[in-house]
Amino acid sequence: MARALIQALTGNVEFGESLSAKERLLLNSFPPQKLEFEKNTVVFREGEPANQFLLVEKGVCFTHRHLEDGSRQIIEFYFPREVVALGELSKAHHSAGLMTLSDTVLAVYDKDEITQGFSESPELSRLFIRMISKQQANLTERLVGLTRYSARQRMAHFLLEVDFRLKRSEMLDFQELSGKCSQTVMPEETTPNRSLVKIPQVLIADSLGLSIVHVNRILRQLREQGCIATRGYGIELSDIKALKGIAGWAAENPTAPKDAVTPAIPSISVE
Repeated sequence: MARALIQALTGNVEFGESLSAKERLLLNSFPPQKLEFEKNTVVFREGEPANQFLLVEKGVCFTHRHLEDGSRQIIEFYFPREVVALGELSKAHHSAGLMTLSDTVLAVYDKDEITQGFSESPELSRLFIRMISKQQANLTERLVGLTRYSARQRMAHFLLEVDFRLKRSEMLDFQELSGKCSQTVMPEETTPNRSLVKIPQVLIADSLGLSIVHVNRILRQLREQGCIATRGYGIELSDIKALKGIAGWAAENPTAPKDAVTPAIPSISVE
């Protein structure tokens, strides 16, 4: 389980080799509880005590808040090898609810034990700060996107980010199995392996701040332009370069508006 924590913190399974024996022992001293949740299950609600550190092992889940007008805003999706609601580590209660999008397995740690243990290690503390800083940068870019980018830009960016994060979790699984890679290397765009995540249009709409009708219209436009192809099982990203041009992209930060290489082409299901 220490390796899973290292992956979540660094995105690199082999980073653990550079940690001292004391730090590896510290990571191994955090025994998680494994909890399994079926699809569409509420894991916790807004306002409930936030006393756990959650790591996604399998499946997809998302945080969300209910607004005064009865609508819902999805704050973030979480994929395997990602920490849930990292920004709530300093809060006593959850500021958003967590719900599963698919059958999900979570590794549940005691938040106080994690924060206290990491505070005893300068290196692990730096990793925590680095991960929190990256998440803050991503959330800032997403906020700018909601206020300044067109709906078409936001949709293209959403599809590319889902692609990036899915391929990253797949590559971390591959690294752990092979034990041969010293750093995360994304597959080439020509790799035939494709990812599939079922994201209903209503969730895409709630994530991007758009109506379902608007989401459907944008997807149709992207399909007519040859950027995507709608299949029975979902949406295939058929022209990555064109989507990059629409959204803006950066390899070092998937939410930054710059050009970059993205991983293999996925299929994203929209119901």
